[in-house]
Amino acid sequence: MAIRLEALGRVLARLVLGRVVMRRAWIAAALVAGCVPSRSGVFGPVDRDVQRRIGFGVTWSEAGRTSTAIDALLAKPLDLDAAVRIAFARNRRLQARFDELGIAASEVADATVLPPTTVDADYKRALSGGGSEIELDVVQDVLDLLQIGQRRGIAKAELRGAQARAVVATVELAAQVEMAFYDVIAAAQARELVQTAFDAANASADLVERQHAAGNTTDLAVAREQEQRERARIEIGRAAQMVKERRARLGALLGIASDQAAWTTAGRLADPPTTMPGLDDLAQAAAAASLDLDALRADADAAAARHRYAMIRTILPELGAGVAAARRDGGDWEAGPAIRIGIPLFNQQQGPRARARAQEGRARNELAATRTELAASAQSTRSRVEQAFAEVRQLVDIVMPLRKRVLDETVLQYNAMNASTFELLMARRDMVDVGRQYVEALRRYWSTMAEAKALRRGGHAMPSKDETP
Repeated sequence: MAIRLEALGRVLARLVLGRVVMRRAWIAAALVAGCVPSRSGVFGPVDRDVQRRIGFGVTWSEAGRTSTAIDALLAKPLDLDAAVRIAFARNRRLQARFDELGIAASEVADATVLPPTTVDADYKRALSGGGSEIELDVVQDVLDLLQIGQRRGIAKAELRGAQARAVVATVELAAQVEMAFYDVIAAAQARELVQTAFDAANASADLVERQHAAGNTTDLAVAREQEQRERARIEIGRAAQMVKERRARLGALLGIASDQAAWTTAGRLADPPTTMPGLDDLAQAAAAASLDLDALRADADAAAARHRYAMIRTILPELGAGVAAARRDGGDWEAGPAIRIGIPLFNQQQGPRARARAQEGRARNELAATRTELAASAQSTRSRVEQAFAEVRQLVDIVMPLRKRVLDETVLQYNAMNASTFELLMARRDMVDVGRQYVEALRRYWSTMAEAKALRRGGHAMPSKDETP
């Protein structure tokens, strides 16, 4: 009873499709066989876009050869560039976003695969012991073949959205690492200033305690100096804790385990520029570069294509073509065309059509909302940069010179025995406080500049945390 499928295929070509249609079907099958996205086709555009926007590419998690290079970077004090490179290679949340590209690529592959050919077999034998009948139907869903372009269009639009979101995740990670790096550097500088203040308070308290032991000062003076020393000791603990917390956050972004503590950062916060950076075009640049907008446009395209796909299924939910073969009473096989047509009596694709319309409307509304929010974010970021720049310049140009002058005059008065040790200590403490204020203002300035850079690269604004150590 063996049936040669080649013979059935020839019958199908001759009786149903004809030579021209069969030729087109073979061409379509060849195209289907070659349309599964390659790894370079999926990840290559992301690599190139990241390279263009940031200056260097991403290291994929399975590239084990990079481990030695990363260990070499961690063995030295990290600068900002090294920190970002390590994050690109080790941050697992970023790698998870890259994995979504593989998921989207698999959807493209699924969109190019036809459903299985159905084979129905019937065997009938008369109960009275008479003759028998065998029927075979081989049917392939043709509608999926006709709609393969739409299915691929949907999947490719979703892939474009996934690629845009992978790039924006990379841009955002670079900005987060940059801001966290500035946080760590600022915390270390603030700790140095607090340590200087404590050393001065401790030395002053020791001096007054010796003077009190010799009977040369009062109990009030001793208590005052000791209280200042202990307050400074508390500040040291707070500053040290701030360093630990900010290091932990940076380490998490870099993908460094909490027990891998033998890494350090290099450098200090750079001095601010003398003139305000030009940010007049920030809103326009952010809108032109926005990856969020690109992703939402791809979502809208996919939803629109999904709606068109469902509309065809509303009219013709199923269309199959194939071969029907039968043999009766052990005679010769008879073959002919088989057509299968679905009739939409109870299912007119109401759900898929409504869902696709809602998805398209959601994507377009989110697109409009994102444009508005992006403009507001650019305006807010520009305002924060201007405020941070004005504050840091005020401190550098006016406040710190004045505070230095106060300290110098207090030293002169102290040497002339016209100012007390407590007054001198207060002048030094105030100088340290101004220094800490300057470091914090400088951190905010560079952090807001990192936000502006992220906007220009296609990300969205991420307000920095105004932590005060």
